[in-house]
Amino acid sequence: MKAYLVAVNLLVQAHHRPESAIADALNGILTPDMRKHAGANSALIDWVIAGDDIASSIAAVSLPDDYMPDESPFPLWPTGTVR
Repeated sequence: MKAYLVAVNLLVQAHHRPESAIADALNGILTPDMRKHAGANSALIDWVIAGDDIASSIAAVSLPDDYMPDESPFPLWPTGTVR
C-alpha cells in the first residue's frame, strides 16, 4: 500500500488555555472512529498531531480586523517558532 502524509493547518479561536480548547476542537472532528464514519471508500487511514504534543503544535498568529475566512490569505507559521 502506498500512503501519503498531508499537512493541514487549522485556524482555531481559543481565548484562555489554548491547549485544552484546541484539544477539545480536534477531538470533536478528528476522532478514533473517524475512518469508520467516513465510509468504506474513504482514503483516510489515520491522523496524528504534528509536534510532540498539542502544545508544541500550536503557534499564536495575529489576524487583521478585516480577516475573512475563505477570502483572506491564510496566516503563515510564525518565523522562528519551532514545531
